[in-house]
Amino acid sequence: MRRLGAILLFLFSCSATMLALHEGDNKAPEAMYGKALNSYQLACNGDAEAQCQLASCYHSGYGVEENDSLAFVWAMKSAEQDYPAGLYFLAYCYETGKGCSVNMGKANSLYKKAYEMAMLQAYFGEPSAQFVIGKIFDYGNGGVAQNQEVAVRWYRRAAKQGCPGAQFNLGSCYQLGEGVDMDKKEAAYWFREASLQGDADAQYMLGLCYAAGEGVAKNVHKAKKWLKEASRQGHKLAQNILMRIRETW
Repeated sequence: MRRLGAILLFLFSCSATMLALHEGDNKAPEAMYGKALNSYQLACNGDAEAQCQLASCYHSGYGVEENDSLAFVWAMKSAEQDYPAGLYFLAYCYETGKGCSVNMGKANSLYKKAYEMAMLQAYFGEPSAQFVIGKIFDYGNGGVAQNQEVAVRWYRRAAKQGCPGAQFNLGSCYQLGEGVDMDKKEAAYWFREASLQGDADAQYMLGLCYAAGEGVAKNVHKAKKWLKEASRQGHKLAQNILMRIRETW
């Protein structure tokens, strides 16, 4: 399905990254770019937030070839430092079998620890921790009763402090009317806020908003602009749309 060149880049990326993990080499694989590249050196130097971001890049294929095994490795490194988002990501891996065997016991234990660690930080205003609490209430992870209204409150706290993941999730809540009244204009606003910080999912959604005229005035030029921004980061859905309309990124 992928071209030979992409496969070779994938193999190079995997081998170079695994070598770096074992030998402490901070040189990023040449196939890495964008957010993944920015996170790589910090991650190799032990930064828990960067390790979690890099895990997310490998999981989604943003800035690097998708690789669930490496996503799991970096999530584990972040979780070992009790970083709430890293704990949550590792729990997600165990729940879904991304890069590991499904283990709901480990997943629930990690979700609970993520909740505990995040709560310690969230009330002191840490946006990444507030985002984690929002996700836990949004999806009802680790035995926490699902409550999307509470999730929205935590997303909003983090979003107002500039957390792009929370901004995207808050926009999605407004888009779907989950935990809050449906409001397409508000959805587009938060997608734009996250897009300006380079969130590929938000860029994709903002492109769709402009294409359909949902929450914003319909604007084909701006739709293509944001879809191209998402595509440059490896967003597959954005790339597929641009290929269908014979656009390049």
